[in-house]
Amino acid sequence: MNIATIAGHLAFGLIAFSFLVKDILWLRVVSILASLFSVFYNFYIPDQPMWLAINWNIVFVLVNIYHIAIIIYEKRPVHMDDKNNELYETLFNDLTPVEYLKISKAAIWKKFKPEEFLTKQKHLVPDLILIYNGTVDVLVDGKKVAQLKDGQFVGEMSFLTEKNATATCIVKHPCECLVWKQREFKELLKRNPSLYFTIQSLLSAQVSSNLVKASE
Repeated sequence: MNIATIAGHLAFGLIAFSFLVKDILWLRVVSILASLFSVFYNFYIPDQPMWLAINWNIVFVLVNIYHIAIIIYEKRPVHMDDKNNELYETLFNDLTPVEYLKISKAAIWKKFKPEEFLTKQKHLVPDLILIYNGTVDVLVDGKKVAQLKDGQFVGEMSFLTEKNATATCIVKHPCECLVWKQREFKELLKRNPSLYFTIQSLLSAQVSSNLVKASE
């Protein structure tokens, strides 16, 4: 078995192995290696180099190198203040640091006093609010049904369904929050699909948790 034949086996072996790789960075590295071995095989084994296969594999290599560069760029260390660093490490660690910076820059920090309304039942909800510290009472038809605290969202149901508030949320203890304008935040997420699915999963998890607690 000559070197070119071994390269062919390695190319197809790496393609098969790539189906087992879950990390996107390593998946792209394996894909590059498979394409390079394929280039070597298609150049030396046929009587004449198979330029169609060779050229397409070179394109695949270049595309994967481009995406690897993006992944490395987004995973680079970034400077965050203490509050954002805490939120990133506890709540948004499924995002890259750069992705978190994108969403944090789209928000504003805001403080709320006791008795301030964050949402009103059956009214439009213009904002998505993340409680950094403080507590918020949740009322349905004037009756308290839950209390929200650090790390929980206000307005997540409206954000997901685009409907009016199903409950009134009123500040119980002074709150410091991260506030996004719903419309602008959705536009940002639509331009970044990976962000969209991560945030949607985060909000859906809180909705599910609240429903379970309510049923208990």
